[in-house]
Amino acid sequence: MTTTIDGTAVITPLLPPDSNDGRPVVMDEQAKREVRRAVLSGICIPGYIVPFGSREMPVARGWGSGGLQVTLAIGGPADNVKVIDQGDEEGVNAVNLRRLIVGTLGSGSTADTDDATIVQSRHRVPEEPMGNGRILVLQVPQSEPLRVVEKSVYECKRRHAEADYAKMWVHLYERLALTGVMGTGAGHPVLVHDRYLMAPSPIPRWDVPRLNQSDHLTILSHGRDKKIYAVPPHTRVEPLRFDDVPFEVEYLEGVRCAKCGSDESFMVETRTGDYICSDVQFCLKVRAGVVDQARRDPLVPRRYYPDPSKRVRQTVHVDPGQRPVAPAGITAPGEDWSLKVDRLGKVFGGSRVSSEVVAARDISFDVAPGEALGVIGESGSGKSTVMRCIIGDELESTGAVYIGAVGAGRANLLGWAPPLRRRLRTNILSVVYQDPAMGLNLRISAGGNIADALIAAGWRSYHQIRQRAAELLDRVEVPLSRMDDVVGQFSGGMRQRVQIAKALATDPQVLLLDEPTTGLDASVAAGVLDLLRELLAERELAVVVVSHDFSVISALTDRAVVMKEGRIVETGLTDQLFANPHHPYTQQLVAAARS
Repeated sequence: MTTTIDGTAVITPLLPPDSNDGRPVVMDEQAKREVRRAVLSGICIPGYIVPFGSREMPVARGWGSGGLQVTLAIGGPADNVKVIDQGDEEGVNAVNLRRLIVGTLGSGSTADTDDATIVQSRHRVPEEPMGNGRILVLQVPQSEPLRVVEKSVYECKRRHAEADYAKMWVHLYERLALTGVMGTGAGHPVLVHDRYLMAPSPIPRWDVPRLNQSDHLTILSHGRDKKIYAVPPHTRVEPLRFDDVPFEVEYLEGVRCAKCGSDESFMVETRTGDYICSDVQFCLKVRAGVVDQARRDPLVPRRYYPDPSKRVRQTVHVDPGQRPVAPAGITAPGEDWSLKVDRLGKVFGGSRVSSEVVAARDISFDVAPGEALGVIGESGSGKSTVMRCIIGDELESTGAVYIGAVGAGRANLLGWAPPLRRRLRTNILSVVYQDPAMGLNLRISAGGNIADALIAAGWRSYHQIRQRAAELLDRVEVPLSRMDDVVGQFSGGMRQRVQIAKALATDPQVLLLDEPTTGLDASVAAGVLDLLRELLAERELAVVVVSHDFSVISALTDRAVVMKEGRIVETGLTDQLFANPHHPYTQQLVAAARS
């Protein structure tokens, strides 16, 4: 239905007029309550994405239904509403939205930020300060900030719950490695209240500092996804950045607005090549000489102006004669092991329609620092299940797994919650998978993959991360000229080398190798084995090598256990098992390796 408000036709839904005052009902009271509840939840948990229930708004494309729903839900006749679109109060969308809001709420309207109680905006935060008690409503084009780096909705939720934002840091690392500047454009990710990651509505980086410790309430809403998050007044909002790389705003030194002469506002380029203030009303007030510069001055983000002298160094240098020194292995007090597995068991199935499958039963072994233990068996013997139970990919296991560096070797890791098990893999426990795609992100660079491990472990210096990545890649014989190449372009052997470098990045205490050469050509596999042998000799790691190939076990390990049908059938020194196997099953494996 088309309704005329202030002489202009606007679209309104086919709902009856409000019985009290005859104004059109664009949102029913139930929908308003849902939005208000979400806003209150967002205020209570700053930066947290809150879902809400509401109908689709029948408005024109580009009007920003999320912002409209919030304004209609929280506004009233006593409010004075300012609507801006790309910094302009007189754009087509801004004019129609303002008339719809005013006609629905019976509120006042204004173009002056100082007079507004609610400012609904897209792309901009007003140049002038919004005082205490005011509300800024931003229309959000993407409700989930992690979707740029993570496509799985479940993984996005998990990462928010665990404050695991390493992927976003890696995204920033990749941009810096590619361009040398923090060129994230609009919607630069920020951390709210030192807890939740948020990507502001596509406001320029110039406006991001205005969200920090602001006097006003900021509400960000996505109408299609029905998600809201909020930044209450006086809340810490910090842009994501590395410790040694400054965050920069869009500032062009020496450029002034062609209309008002301002050189300290966010400006856009015109078709003629001139620049003008993006905030049109601010520009008019500057020309009229009525801007309170003393109030506005603290909002000018001068400390974030670009400084070429602080730009990142793109080149790295690695001294071939200098190798990173790995820390000494840690054992449990009074023991000689770094890793101990005690009576580990895992059973699958056991329902009405399937019988139980015993994948592992009473598996026990320990590994000392500097020692490599082999776990050998055919496919289906349970060796990979044991490995997955140790690293936490398989849950509901019986028995115990201890690491000397964790809880003085007395904490049974099998009883830990999955988030804690995952945290161990940042710097205590590392894995090299048979398929490099399981241990690497094939869509980012070799350096970015190593940065992923370092950032997860708490590293926040871009230059230190880059230097460490270069040293590790050089050590595994990946050319530094390919450091910034996407790993998906690498051969299988090169991917495996990058995965090994990533696994060793944080100097773990325990390293698990799952069929590290399976699927590689014979010559490539031999090179990877030689590399692993050298790397293990340099470090006091407790290493577990899982393989069905006795030649791999023989090349890398000191001791070995032989598994069959979920049980250990023989244990001994690797060379003795190979030279004089006792169990018939072991004899078959050795015969196959010798043939």
